[in-house]
Amino acid sequence: MLTPEQIEALRDAASHITDPINDYLIGDIARRISEAGQLTSTAAYEVWMAQQLGTSQRQVKKEVRKRLKVSNRELKKLMAQAAEVGYDFDLKRLPVQAVPFRANESLQQIVAAAVELAGKDLNNITQTLGMVDPFGKALPLQDVYRSCTDFAFKQVITGASDYNTAIRTACANIAKYGVRTIDYESGVHTSLEAAVRRNIMGGLGLMNEQIEQVNHDEMGCNGWEISAHANSAPDHEPIQGKQYSDAEYTALNNSLVRRIGTLNCGHVAFPIILGINSPQYSDAELTDLRRQNEVGITYQGIHYTGYEATQMQRKIERSIRMQKNRILVDKATGDIDKRTIDQIKLRQLNEEYRRFSQAAGLRTESERMWIAKTKEM
Repeated sequence: MLTPEQIEALRDAASHITDPINDYLIGDIARRISEAGQLTSTAAYEVWMAQQLGTSQRQVKKEVRKRLKVSNRELKKLMAQAAEVGYDFDLKRLPVQAVPFRANESLQQIVAAAVELAGKDLNNITQTLGMVDPFGKALPLQDVYRSCTDFAFKQVITGASDYNTAIRTACANIAKYGVRTIDYESGVHTSLEAAVRRNIMGGLGLMNEQIEQVNHDEMGCNGWEISAHANSAPDHEPIQGKQYSDAEYTALNNSLVRRIGTLNCGHVAFPIILGINSPQYSDAELTDLRRQNEVGITYQGIHYTGYEATQMQRKIERSIRMQKNRILVDKATGDIDKRTIDQIKLRQLNEEYRRFSQAAGLRTESERMWIAKTKEM
């Protein structure tokens, strides 16, 4: 079983798997937008664009592939580590002699299949990359490069905007939305970070469920216990920390809108022998977890339940990532004045993040990521 802290750390690690791709693409398109805004004639722009559409797009694909290899290596390491930690936890709780993780062939096959599938899914996601242009349209990479550079060039050459204003406007949505994955049929687009996190955590959840089922069957278990943690979401709070027979757990999980085990929440179910394994939490402890969640905190005059505080913390983290994107753009375009302002805003956001996290008693992202790098996860 993975603990709630380990799941949270895995979620953070999954979010950063494709950071190298995001950072490269934002910097590259911002630099090219800046170049387009410096051209002084339509003829010069058309020559420049003809070169860009060929050479630059091949270079972009090459750079994305290179960074994808790094992401795949990190993904493989992440999944293998998660599988071993979860398996070892079960061995400590169950009174049965079991095969060590690395010697357990059936588990190694599960992990290998999960890693292969996750790698393919990650590769598929990178085939649908795009960004949002100055008009608010999510476009594939080649199209968004053209739209943004056209916008910057036309704004400057027609005198509609000065150079700095044109470049900042052309890059605004690039920084705001970052790299996106686009469903070309529906037009719906999602941040690359969110799409990859959801995909990886779903794959980890499926792998974890398969490993837990193997443990359940090989060790003669007849029930399941749902893990418990502080600040639970309202839909899972009434069922967390309790033990269920096999039939009860199957019926319960099938009835949930958000199934236990997807790892997009902090809960997992682990195998138990009813009457032998004591619950990890007593009824009194579960009641106290619920009470603490309801009490929550009051910060700057606003009350948050414990769960709402975790969501607010995530919101600030997204704001910090957006601000970092703005600084990537500033560096690529050489906009010193805006970079200075954006760095000040980033420091202010980081300070607010630290204050809020401390007031809510929540680990910061760097503290959660540290957990992912320790031996325990």
